[in-house]
Amino acid sequence: MEDTPEPVDEDDDMLDITIKGNPVALTLARDEIAKIANERTATVNSKLRTIPAELYPFIAGPHNTRANALEETHGVQIRVPPYHTWTSQPPPSKPLRGQAPAFIPAASDNHITIAGDRAAVQAARAEVEHIAEQLRRQLTLQAFSLTRGQHQFIIGERGIPAQEFFANTGCAIILPGGDNDEDEITIVGPADQVEAAVERAIDLAGSVNSATFDISKQHRNAPGGARVHARNVTQYLRERKEIERVEKLHQTQIVTPMTPEGADPWQLYYRDGKNSIRAQTELNNIIAAHPPSRMATLPINEFFHQYLKNEVTPRVKKDYGVHVVLPSDPESGAPILLVFEGESGLEPEYQVPRGQPSPEEIAAFQQGIQDARKHIQDIIDQQEKIITTSIDVPRM
Repeated sequence: MEDTPEPVDEDDDMLDITIKGNPVALTLARDEIAKIANERTATVNSKLRTIPAELYPFIAGPHNTRANALEETHGVQIRVPPYHTWTSQPPPSKPLRGQAPAFIPAASDNHITIAGDRAAVQAARAEVEHIAEQLRRQLTLQAFSLTRGQHQFIIGERGIPAQEFFANTGCAIILPGGDNDEDEITIVGPADQVEAAVERAIDLAGSVNSATFDISKQHRNAPGGARVHARNVTQYLRERKEIERVEKLHQTQIVTPMTPEGADPWQLYYRDGKNSIRAQTELNNIIAAHPPSRMATLPINEFFHQYLKNEVTPRVKKDYGVHVVLPSDPESGAPILLVFEGESGLEPEYQVPRGQPSPEEIAAFQQGIQDARKHIQDIIDQQEKIITTSIDVPRM
């Protein structure tokens, strides 16, 4: 069996060669070098670094039909990355009347790649670049704001596939992704189709109802503030995946925004009003069972978090009935959270309690939290003091 050489990245391995001599010798030398290069790197992998990501859906075509046709025509493999969310590089702003959008090349390593025979790759690349240049002149964009929680009902698991939106409207939709707080949606497409695509997106988002659920209202007098306690409850219920369980049970999507200052009101999205009522009723019962007396925070240097997770928290749960929640972002400086669960917290299928606790139960919460907090603090106090220092390292 003959080995097939790996494709060479044409863009990363280019080398400029200077040839000196008389015209005849230069021509012969150049042809000979090109022949050797083509023989040894017949298969290449080329990245198109100058094409804006907003054009990708149009280059790929509905359900990738255009890219497939280019592959068949040139005998190459073309990969057009999906692009319907952005994180670091937002789409351009809406252009002035009569002007084209200022599309810029895709960020990072999110580029179209073409692999195959060198000559075929070069031909396919030229065609793709020509298509992109035409698209720059043909396409416009429009942006509009919509509550972040409703974005998921346009495209994705709770909406329709991005490919289907493109095939139905002839326009691409771009949503903000990651954890940024942007709520602006961008539609890219031909000028005579953009308005209809915007309406389609709004219709999809409007197919669900929404309600605001402020969990801080149940414990208005919480020490440290109602919103801070609401953040602790939110963090704990996320950790225990209780919010996911309520979502599935009542077919209601629950968005639980948090800030460094505390938890904002939750947003519930639903299609059947009865499901929303049932979800809110159950959530009220769960939150009532988690008063401030059931929880406490403890500032711990992030250096010890992994040690706590592996060595300390299992013992704390067994001996004190306290569940320890570590910050999702250790570098945030947030404290660890202690939540009293009691002996039932050791069960594999722990059921988060519901309903107002009795005075006896509250006393048990407070004692368990106090003992667990002291135990953890004593362990940390026995460790070597953590210091931070900066050093200058010469750049290589």
